[in-house]
Parts: sequence; C-alpha cells; structure tokens
Amino acid sequence: MSLPTLLLAEDHELVGQGLKAMLSADYEVLDLVQDGAEVVSAVMKHKPDVLLLDLSLPHRNGIDLLTDLFKARPRLRVLVLTMHVDPHLANMAMSLGARGFVPKNAGLDELRTAIEVIREGGKYLSPKIPEQGHRGNVAGPMGFSQLTARQQKIVRMLAKGMSSEEIAEELGVTVHTVAFHRKNIRRALGVKSDAEMHRYAILVGLSEENRRANRAS
Repeated sequence: MSLPTLLLAEDHELVGQGLKAMLSADYEVLDLVQDGAEVVSAVMKHKPDVLLLDLSLPHRNGIDLLTDLFKARPRLRVLVLTMHVDPHLANMAMSLGARGFVPKNAGLDELRTAIEVIREGGKYLSPKIPEQGHRGNVAGPMGFSQLTARQQKIVRMLAKGMSSEEIAEELGVTVHTVAFHRKNIRRALGVKSDAEMHRYAILVGLSEENRRANRAS
C-alpha cells in the first residue's frame, strides 16, 4: 500500500532535511521546495496529499501564496508550519484556506496528528497558539495583538518598507528610540534578526490588507 504524500516548502535546508528524515517513515516526502516562487509549480508537478508550508519563504511568502495555491489545486490540503506563534497570522492563514497551523516548536507527535487530521478532512490549530486578545498562561513569544499600540504601528510601518529614519521622522522620535522599539519587538515576537522581523511585518501587512478587503466586499 502506498504511503500518503507530502510536499515540504521550507527555506532552511537543515530544517527541511530534518523534517524529511522524521516524516519519511510514515509518508512519502515528494520534494523540498526552498523558494516561494517555485511552490505553486511544485504542487502542480507533484500533486501531494498535504503541503507543509512555511510562511517566511524567499520571493513569495506563505500568506501571499495561499490564494494561488487553491486556484491551482482547489482540494489541496495545506498545513502551515511556521516559527510565528501568532493567532493573528493563524486566523488569516486559516481564513485563506489553510487546514492547519502548527508552530515549529511543536513535537513530532503533534505534527503527525495535524497531518492526519487534515488528511481526513478536518482542521487543526495547535494548542500552542495563544487565544486572540490575551496570553493566558501560554509561555513563549507573543503575537501581534499583544504588542503595544506603538509597537504595532512600527510593525505596520516596516510592512510598508519604511526605514528606521523614516519611522523616526513620522513618529517624531529619534532613530535611537526606533532602534530601541525594534529590539523590544524582536524580543516580544521571538525573532532573532531585523530580517526575520521584516518578513514578519510583511506577513502582518498582507493579513491586514486581506481583512480590510473582506470587510469591504
């Protein structure tokens, strides 16, 4: 009997190869795609049962890809596997058609459970994702909704491609103050670099644009 098939969209080679090694006993891993611009064509080529999709891919991120993926294969089952433990992004990914959302710090058992739930036609949201609007007793990185109003504004400015100098001028503060806020935002979100935070900001910007469009329609 043939194994269920998976396609991995993950830009970090070590993470992708690790996932492939861990999952290959139970699934046929068809390919590892590391460039967001190649994901749709890889899905059309391999026709996987489930796509494991990272949100922070080069050239095209996961949020941006979801609509095109479902146009190409309407019955595709997508499990988002991401470093962002954020209900803001989880809600947006699920509203765009993803069937599951699991952070990368989840265990292998949870990942297998999520894949099986999705394969059987269900939806899976990791219990590691804090409820929208409050943190409760959840440990680990915060999500966008738990940032301060000033921090959220800076993230939105970063999503527009504004530099620290432009943000400082817009807010009427010094560049040093903006750098201080950016450091605190990185710590709160659990991201390790400005590049990672910029990719996160773009995801937030896309999700908010989509939400406004849905309200207007």
